[in-house]
Amino acid sequence: MPTIELNIDRLERLVGKKLDIKELEYDLQWISLDLEDINEEERSIKVEYNPNRPDFSSPEGIARALRGYYEIELGIPTFELTSGEIILKVDPSIKKVRPYIVCGVVRNIDLDEDEVATLMTIQEHLHWAVGRDRKKVAIGVHDLDKVIPPYRYTAVKPDSVSFTPLHGDGYPMNLEEILLLHEKGIEYAKILEGKEVYPIIFDNKDEVLSFPPIINGELTTVTEETKNLFLDLTGTDFQAVNLALNILSTTLADMGAEIETVTVQYEGGKDIVTPNFNPKKWDVETNYINSVCGLKLTDEEMIKCFQKVRLNANKSKRKGYLEIWVPSYRGDIMHPVDFTEECAIGYGYVNLPLTIHDGGMGEYHYIQDFSNKIRKIMIGAGYLEVVNFILSNSDKQFDYMNQEKDEDNLIQILNPVSKEFDTTRVTLLPNIMDTLRLNRSEEKPIRLFEVGDIIMLAPEEETGARRDVHLTGVTYHKDADFTEVRSVVDYIITTLNHQENYEIKPSTNPTYIDGRYGEIYINGNMVGEIGEIHPEVILNFKLEFPVSAFEINLEKMK
Repeated sequence: MPTIELNIDRLERLVGKKLDIKELEYDLQWISLDLEDINEEERSIKVEYNPNRPDFSSPEGIARALRGYYEIELGIPTFELTSGEIILKVDPSIKKVRPYIVCGVVRNIDLDEDEVATLMTIQEHLHWAVGRDRKKVAIGVHDLDKVIPPYRYTAVKPDSVSFTPLHGDGYPMNLEEILLLHEKGIEYAKILEGKEVYPIIFDNKDEVLSFPPIINGELTTVTEETKNLFLDLTGTDFQAVNLALNILSTTLADMGAEIETVTVQYEGGKDIVTPNFNPKKWDVETNYINSVCGLKLTDEEMIKCFQKVRLNANKSKRKGYLEIWVPSYRGDIMHPVDFTEECAIGYGYVNLPLTIHDGGMGEYHYIQDFSNKIRKIMIGAGYLEVVNFILSNSDKQFDYMNQEKDEDNLIQILNPVSKEFDTTRVTLLPNIMDTLRLNRSEEKPIRLFEVGDIIMLAPEEETGARRDVHLTGVTYHKDADFTEVRSVVDYIITTLNHQENYEIKPSTNPTYIDGRYGEIYINGNMVGEIGEIHPEVILNFKLEFPVSAFEINLEKMK
């Protein structure tokens, strides 16, 4: 979780209210911030914020929320936006590398030491929270007065352009040399790996502003004398670069700077003017919000709740609905259910009524109770429990298991932080095989089990996916065979009193050895599979001894 340190004196100026540290400690939790540390001597407080709220990456962003919480200001904050004349042209060659760019101009800045530190911190946090370590979004901040518009965003051959990079040794380097020799080039070279051309931004005299997402040019270095800034944000996702620009621009506006638009000209004469602070409109059913929150708010009361969390709201032309307007710096609103949280924050979590559902207090879901029972059975059978992530690696889920990868029915992460976690698991067995790989040097026999979730595509569900709870067990040693795991499955079935309706039918599966694999049936329904793992699969996971395994869908055994 990202953290930010708040100076109370500065926060008071931003909020427009005297703040007591003890009261602030209590209030911050109600706007979704977690307390990390308090320093009463230096009058500062450190808080954690959720990564889905990158607008909280500056004291200015937190102060906006507090002004609404204290009802000093209600509704969407207003920011003056001047129409500028600066143009940036996007060359079609950039499409294959880093296709999107948005820009802005910041004039008449006069930042003190704390505000300069904030500007650096917010860039770092945005690169992490929104930018996926610059892969998705990278931010460039330049001294506007050192370059001449119009600017040009294009792609060039690695050895065709040289410039003096920021924090270099003061001499020109071509793009290939920067990736090989410069500190930032070495750190972020992986983003451009395999690309034949690299992105670059020129001014009207072919001076280099930036080599995104790697490093800016020394020419546009921001100094204490800088009064006007040019912002460029490049990336692979237009919504993400636009969100990051809006967060950065509104933060600078709260610092007293003037924000000016830039016209970005894409191929075919398509012009985009950025930043764009226009809010996004939603129509949300009031009964839905009340039912989720457990409230009976009138339209007027609900509107007030949304205004307190800095959203605008008014009655819709559709009966039973509200028109809700979300500011441009909020990127976390993706579904009507998100408005239930905003309404609850505006109403005050502390004010929510205590209710007890008919039938008394809450209890475990039946599948959780059943899962706990299965865990006790497996521990009784001498197996050790492991817990793996629901996110997995698609190669290990399919290729390593000798299974065909169906791209059309595979849940894939759009921008995975790591290749190790690029999909959701559809079975537990590949993950527990990987656990064996990581522990293969331990004393044998190794007997492991896991009870956990798998995710399957399900178009009939609201989310388009379904969660099932599975059990898998593996045994790893020189004599591991079908008989051993069959005895364990028999033990599970007998303990659950399903032995009269239970059978194992021979079948084939490329993950397992032919003739040593079967499908598990209860009441005529297939609930799982059992067998000895194929030698090729064992070698894929760099294991040395035989593995026998089983996997059962617990949802089908309830």
